[in-house]
Formats: sequence, structure tokens, C-alpha cells
Amino acid sequence: MMHYGAHPDQHLQFFDPGQSTAAGAVMIIHGGYWREKYTAELGVPLAQDLAARGIPAYNLEYRRGPGSAAEMLADARLALGLVKEEGPITLIGHSAGAQLACVLAANDSRVTQVISQAGLLDLDYARKLALSDSAVDLLLDGAPLATYNPVELWPMPARVVIFHGRDDADVPSRIARRAVQKAAALGQDYRFAMFQGDHYTWIDPRSSQWAACVRALSPLHY
Repeated sequence: MMHYGAHPDQHLQFFDPGQSTAAGAVMIIHGGYWREKYTAELGVPLAQDLAARGIPAYNLEYRRGPGSAAEMLADARLALGLVKEEGPITLIGHSAGAQLACVLAANDSRVTQVISQAGLLDLDYARKLALSDSAVDLLLDGAPLATYNPVELWPMPARVVIFHGRDDADVPSRIARRAVQKAAALGQDYRFAMFQGDHYTWIDPRSSQWAACVRALSPLHY
């Protein structure tokens, strides 16, 4: 485990594939509506699976909680600086982790691709829906929404792969569909697919949804 700051949550786990068969690296960013009770343990099975496939994998922990939008971005940028591999970097973000992944990609040119798993890609719409007890308002706590809203940061150089489940009750699929419309209108390089399944099938390494995420790493990484 590597620490990139003094706070206990400022750490990055590296899962060494041993004999790497892939170019670059992948960073997992967990979700949880930016609340502290959801931790990087959610990303461990995915990072382990990637390493078993010969892909250097990093699992990010970062500061969360009310008013933490700026801290999260700062943490993600510091952690990305610890990625030692040359070549493409893909960020795989689940739910709120996809929001942070997109904001990081818009602020750091090292990121080549973002894979959004049931992502909160339109914070303005999520706020209007008051998702998860108005979690967006808690996150921002007065910070400018446009600075941290993925769809307002497009187009950006990194490609965005937007994957979502039809049965998602935590982040409704219309969030993804609106994001796709905005990506197309803004000229953002993107790919979109809707799957069966709920909000959590994406973080099960045995699922077909996770298999689709792995496939999306080609041809960038292998």
C-alpha cells in the first residue's frame, strides 16, 4: 500500500500482475455516493481480477464526506502520480467513482480512457432527483457544480465508456441516457451500452457486466 498524504484515507493499493502482459495500467475508483462508510474494499476484487489477467492494477482510496469535492480531486491527482507504468491509463469508476474518474480525466492528460460503471455523470440531474438523500448537495456544500460535473467538462481527450444497468435503482438509467445525449452533442469520444442487472453487478468479477468492462480495455492495453 502506498500513501500519498497524511490522512488515513489517502492511500493507493497496487496489485502486481507479476509478469505483465498489458500496456499501461488501470486504476479502480470505488463509489458510495461520496460517503465515508463506503471504502476501497469495494474495488479490491476487481483489481485482483485485473492483476490475474496480467494487467497492472491500482485501487484508490480518497477522502470523502460532506464538502469533499475539491479534496477528492486533489487526492485522485496525487494518487495518479504514483502510477509508474508507461502507456495508456484507464480509470474504472463505479457509481460516484465514475464522477471522480471523469473529473480526474478532465484535469490530467495522462488518463486515456474512463469506464463508467453505473456512473453519476450528470450531477445537475442527480441533484434535481435528490438521489441518495440529496447526496450531490452534501458533496458540493457550496462548491461550483460545473467544476465537478462530468457532462460539463466534456469534450475531453479521454474516451468515456458509459455502461449502465436497466434495473439500477440507485442511479437511474436515465442518468446514463442523458449523459450520452450530451456526449454526442458536445463531440465527446464515447461508447455506450445498456445491460441487464442492477447497480452492483458491475463490481462482481464473476458477472457478464464486469466481463464487458474487461473487454473495453482492448485494444488500448492488450
